Amino acid sequence: MSQPLPAVSAAASAVISRQTLIRIAIAAGLILAGIISMSTLQAAWKLTFNKPPKPLPYGRLDVLPRQLAMGRYVQDGTDELIDESEAEVLGTNDYLMRTYHDSQKNINDPTRVLRLNMNYYGTGGATPHVPEICWAAAGMKEAVRLRVVFDIPDVRRKDGSTITLRAQMISFIPPGEKEDPKRLKNVAYIFNVNGDYVATPREVISRFWKATNKYAFNTKIEVTVGHSNEFCSQQEAQAAVADFFRGTIVQIEDVLPMSDSDPASSEAGATAGLGISH
Repeated sequence: MSQPLPAVSAAASAVISRQTLIRIAIAAGLILAGIISMSTLQAAWKLTFNKPPKPLPYGRLDVLPRQLAMGRYVQDGTDELIDESEAEVLGTNDYLMRTYHDSQKNINDPTRVLRLNMNYYGTGGATPHVPEICWAAAGMKEAVRLRVVFDIPDVRRKDGSTITLRAQMISFIPPGEKEDPKRLKNVAYIFNVNGDYVATPREVISRFWKATNKYAFNTKIEVTVGHSNEFCSQQEAQAAVADFFRGTIVQIEDVLPMSDSDPASSEAGATAGLGISH
């Protein structure tokens, strides 16, 4: 027969309660000290660990003009819309899928048509959606050794400065065909991260999580060369993409936040459409 458990005396119970309260007080003190230290560190070094979302200046991307680079690039058709499940895969509802044509090129030129795909992420919580993943998932085969990062010099920005953009280009083989360097489907992209530019997803992640950045926003700006049934060499595609970015970055930046330290850039939505013409 089991013995009954001895009763805990009131004195022992008081000791236990006091010990528990002391531990709780010490833990609370450490947490409070940590919060104060973190706040002091952030204030002293101008660091931001809990990065707030950054809205688009005009609340949406489709305010981008339908004619770019003083009329060189003209929109074809209407903007493409995707359903809710596709937007969930994309990781954002702030997107623009629009086709332009280069009015300076012959109608039979396979680099005349350019499909622009912009995806904006107002926080650092989503991984950029890149063609080497989604195109391959759709059954496209990437060409061997033709993934390159190339420079686009003399790109003028909205603030008047001139930079050299680095863009990544991926080339795919047309379905059912053997690899031919003159017949490829080419897509290039850059990322605007907190107002600066990088060429690869890895650079996006390392750049926007810097503690000195107040925000963690980024935009993938992707350009596919030619209609779906048009193909060209990677060199031809690079030239077309370089001309496009060189001529349009000023207007593209007009619909994006300019930098993570510019609070005014997120307030333009109050006068949505100001300075933006279709």
